[in-house]
Amino acid sequence: MQVTKRDIKILKAVHDFGFLTCLQIATLLEMHLKICQRRLRVLVSSGYLKTVSIPTVTAGRSPNLFYLGRQAEALLDARSACPRLERKTSHAMKNADIMIDAALSCREQGVECTMLPEHMIRVSGLDVIPDGAFMLTRRDKNALFLIENCAGTEIIRSPTFNQDIETKIIRYTEIFEKNDVGFYEDYFDTDLRRFRLLYITNNSRRLETISRIVLEHDIHGFVWLTTIGELKRGVLEKIWCRPAVEEFNVSIIGE
Repeated sequence: MQVTKRDIKILKAVHDFGFLTCLQIATLLEMHLKICQRRLRVLVSSGYLKTVSIPTVTAGRSPNLFYLGRQAEALLDARSACPRLERKTSHAMKNADIMIDAALSCREQGVECTMLPEHMIRVSGLDVIPDGAFMLTRRDKNALFLIENCAGTEIIRSPTFNQDIETKIIRYTEIFEKNDVGFYEDYFDTDLRRFRLLYITNNSRRLETISRIVLEHDIHGFVWLTTIGELKRGVLEKIWCRPAVEEFNVSIIGE
């Protein structure tokens, strides 16, 4: 088969995120869903992509996750692996949705968005691994945003458990104060002035609890909070609060 420029964009998107659904690919590349489905079938039959079905309890055909096949690995000089169908995979899909939404919103507002999925951060060996990151560029100014997408299962505060949310906020604060963003500067190939942490909670009650922790440890106002429900309005909308500086209903590009 002849690989088109659009095929390359599809393969690169799948490589960057590790795996994507057809809907995510169509949304990110602004393709009609049926056209995207047909092209993905061709790429699968030609060995450029592979698929694995996502288990579901609803009626109808199970959706597929697409990941790189041998042909695409050779073309992109990359490696891929079949995604494990576990809780982490579902979480990664939700994180991809957040970054795709950010990218599309930026296009509409003339802001460039460069995405960095979690699995590409994990190979860095950093002590603190966010659920993803993206850099926004507007008028030659760059801003780095790290994502923490709280599923609601994490322990918020515990005197004996060192993997709780409070410990994570403290570690992010230390990174912010040291301006330890060398990995992100290398990846995005630019100088960065610290970062902002976008913390997404699963409900407003949890947001209030985490806000109190942020108030204790973040004196700089770098932690921005919202809920997954508010996020449906769009990553760039006025859905964020900054507890440390008492700002509410702000946008990450409103400054």
